[in-house]
Amino acid sequence: MRFWQTRVVLFRHPRRTVELFFAAVASLLLAGCQAIPDMSDWNQATKDVSSAVNAGFGSAAQVNGDIAQRLDKVLEDIPAFSDPASRYSSVAEALSKRANDYEQLFGAISDYSSALAAISRASDSSQQTVDAVAGSLNQLVGTLGGTTLTGPGFELGQALANEVIKIKAAHDFGDAVQKADPVVGQISQLLLDDLADLEKTVGVSKDEVIRIAIEEPHKKDLDFRRALLRRRAFLETTIMIAVDPPSTPEHPHPATTSLLKVDDAPELAKVEQYLRDADTWYSPLQAELNGALAVRAQSEQLVIQTGRAVSAWRDSHASLSAAVKERRLPESGRLAALAVRIRGLVAELRKEQ
Repeated sequence: MRFWQTRVVLFRHPRRTVELFFAAVASLLLAGCQAIPDMSDWNQATKDVSSAVNAGFGSAAQVNGDIAQRLDKVLEDIPAFSDPASRYSSVAEALSKRANDYEQLFGAISDYSSALAAISRASDSSQQTVDAVAGSLNQLVGTLGGTTLTGPGFELGQALANEVIKIKAAHDFGDAVQKADPVVGQISQLLLDDLADLEKTVGVSKDEVIRIAIEEPHKKDLDFRRALLRRRAFLETTIMIAVDPPSTPEHPHPATTSLLKVDDAPELAKVEQYLRDADTWYSPLQAELNGALAVRAQSEQLVIQTGRAVSAWRDSHASLSAAVKERRLPESGRLAALAVRIRGLVAELRKEQ
């Protein structure tokens, strides 16, 4: 088509020409800047996990501490069985210590995600945006250094110094977050290692240990109750045979006997009365035992689910830069699901308070 013919076509379709012109301009503008996806869901999922973990370890520490104190008090006069109580006390102590550290660190993780969400809303590639990512990471690592999770050397301190140089050399938000990911990975691994160690500590307090610690002071009473249960079972069988004797070839339809004529009936009534009397101490004891066993299982699950949440957060952070490049929402579904699961454990733990 000749030039003058092109001018004629454009002149004949002025509205279409304007639309094409502005579409072309918009494409050029988008190509020259970075479109950062909405990070609000990822930020909210991170905050939900952080608050759930903090509430969970706070409740677990309190409930396990209360149980340890009760066990210590009960076993003061039984030195031979103080070991189970002391092992439970070590679990309560470990959870209490972690509750303080995790409150600081998960709070800092929540602040870090909020900072990234706020920075991303600026939606530019300026040096200020890149520096803000480096500063947020610096605050996160600084909080980690203030906990007991790090040793005297605190190797992440030097790692951060090296990574900050790389982050400040980034050319946009996505690149800065990608360069921050190695440090986030190290922080996550440090947390995962600590949680694995805590899981072993909680695992020391197995169900049998708790059962011994709670039931041993009542051993004689429990033995007597078990003897009553055996006697009741024997009497019930004897009475059943006496009242309704089994059929035989000689007597295919034997006559039944009145319960009032069975010699063992009065004793069975007394045994059942003794068992009802025993319920005044046995029912509270069972409630205490069941509660302690539930707390142990829930505390162990809390540690396990928190480890999964840390892994999910590490993976979702690693996906941020890809989400920016691909202009899609960052991964947050698994984090949100784990937050719900951990909150459920918190609710169960609080029932035992």
